Amino acid sequence: MKKISQVWVAMAVMVLVFAFTPNLVLARDTVRIGVRYDPTTVNMLELKLGSDFPVIMPMHAGLMGIHPETGERVNVLAESIEIINDKDIKIKLIETARFHNGTKLTAHDVKWTYEQCANPKNSNIMAGPLDEIEEIEVVDDYNLVMRLWEPYAPWQELLWIGICSKDYFEEVGLETFRKNPIGSGPFRFVDRKIGESVTLEIVKDYPQYQISAYHELKPEYKRLIFVTVPDDVTRLAMLETGELDFVFDVLPHQLKRLKKNSDIKIKVSDQVPSLIGLSASPNTDPIMSDRFLGQAIRHAINRQEIVDKIFLGQGYPMYMFASRSELGYDPDFFFDFNPEKAKELLKKSAYKSDKVLTLTYTNLVPNSALVAAVIQKYLQDVGIKTKLQQLEEGVTATYVRNRDPRMGHLRLYSWAGGRDPNIRILLTLMSDSPYATVTNRPRKKEMDALCKAQAKETDSEKRLEILQKIHGIIAEDAVGTFLFGLNMIYAMRSDIDYTWTPGEAFPFHLQRIRVEK
Repeated sequence: MKKISQVWVAMAVMVLVFAFTPNLVLARDTVRIGVRYDPTTVNMLELKLGSDFPVIMPMHAGLMGIHPETGERVNVLAESIEIINDKDIKIKLIETARFHNGTKLTAHDVKWTYEQCANPKNSNIMAGPLDEIEEIEVVDDYNLVMRLWEPYAPWQELLWIGICSKDYFEEVGLETFRKNPIGSGPFRFVDRKIGESVTLEIVKDYPQYQISAYHELKPEYKRLIFVTVPDDVTRLAMLETGELDFVFDVLPHQLKRLKKNSDIKIKVSDQVPSLIGLSASPNTDPIMSDRFLGQAIRHAINRQEIVDKIFLGQGYPMYMFASRSELGYDPDFFFDFNPEKAKELLKKSAYKSDKVLTLTYTNLVPNSALVAAVIQKYLQDVGIKTKLQQLEEGVTATYVRNRDPRMGHLRLYSWAGGRDPNIRILLTLMSDSPYATVTNRPRKKEMDALCKAQAKETDSEKRLEILQKIHGIIAEDAVGTFLFGLNMIYAMRSDIDYTWTPGEAFPFHLQRIRVEK
């Protein structure tokens, strides 16, 4: 009887353990990722926001992709790529690619996908860049030629788009395609509960295509669930209780809390796109084009102190219009924190002591209210008066586009960018761009010519020389300044492991998440 009692006691303990740790079993075959924003769509053809990427991209493969360890562009669906005459891209597809319904992926699917993504009615985030493509010629099922209007330096940035099935779309129609998309990536779509979650599952015997690093690690779990949790504190609490397995964009001040939990693993990457700056608007007030005032503002701000005290060292000062992971970034670009120099420069400017500048901030910048207040204090210390204004990001974007004076004189902004600076340069530095804050700089014609030239220069060394000239003019004009970049802090349950892909703003290659034994 004693042995029987002991057995029953042991069984009762096991039942209690499983009852109060409901995620213990799930953790072996399911990984739940907490995301701040619910995706606007699960349809690649209607990809609209950066927050859609983590959910949509695992379901798809592109002609090229990102190597998970080096962060470099590599062939995926493309067996080979050849550039002809600087503007025609000859592509041979691998013949083993299949969609999730088992049908072959061909050049006809590639052409159709690109046409749909470029179609204005789908409002795809890539519609603008895809205007660089004049036409796509299908040679046969596995060969095609992508013809560009003119040489385009960042042509590789056009080739990551996930290829969709033309036949499936024509069979089921748009509404069904939206609700039940199929791709050729390592995950297939299972279910979406709008405002709550998206569930994907690993594709068994996924071919891995061209990226050799994929072969080193087969997926060790079955399901991937993206759980929408808008509140940062709630997301962390769910990670701690095991309701979530992985979160990213963790703020530095939250680290102390997580480090106390032995069931949580924390990682940090400084190789992610990150650029936070202070934009000035001469369109609001001509005083903001004053070079001496701009230089005074640059030397008045202690970037390192902002990083150390507000972000607890989880970042780095920035001195140029390029993130660390971006082509053209120069680590030697620098101007010192020097309040006395700032005061001398201010005396040479047209700024008057009774002038009050409006500094606008939004929630797009982490700890934006505190950052804005600190900058206000730095500027006050050298004799520049400011008042703070908080706006919604959507309102601010509208003001910027319309050059509305209500935008204020100075604006805190965050633009992560990517590997290539072309889109940001054309959108913000060209004098006729809707987002240009400077439309009449002293070297306007030269800047416009350089912006156009860098977009067409396919020789990387020559293009870097052009980018250096662009950054030189920006430094000379001193309209606005650059503040800091932030590390990517991400955390997970201790029984899984994942390493961030260099150069990415969102988690990619999620099939490489390991389940620790």
